[in-house]
Amino acid sequence: MDTSFSFRTMAIGLLLVALIVAGRLAFYFHSSAVKAGEQVKQQEKTLAQQSGLISTLQAQDRKNRALAAEQQHREQQLRQQGERYQRALREALKNDKCGNSPMPAAVVELLQQNAASTSANRPVAP
Repeated sequence: MDTSFSFRTMAIGLLLVALIVAGRLAFYFHSSAVKAGEQVKQQEKTLAQQSGLISTLQAQDRKNRALAAEQQHREQQLRQQGERYQRALREALKNDKCGNSPMPAAVVELLQQNAASTSANRPVAP
């Protein structure tokens, strides 16, 4: 009877040790899973914030590109307007003796000074 009692006691002891080890492992894996779940939630929150920021940056980029295209279009229109004005002036002065003669340097200087002071006092057109 002693041997069967010792086998039974040993079997119960091993079973208790196995249950304790299994309980510890279950607790360890459960706490690891909880930590991983918290990390996933935090990463999802960060991802949502970054996604919102990216959307905002993309919208600003579209606006900036539209403004740059508009500015480029205006500059092109101004260049074309200046070229048309120069062609019209050349055409108007083509057969004019006075218009084809060079201006005196003093007159050119006065006109340049007048143009500089006028453009400094005039607000920039949008």
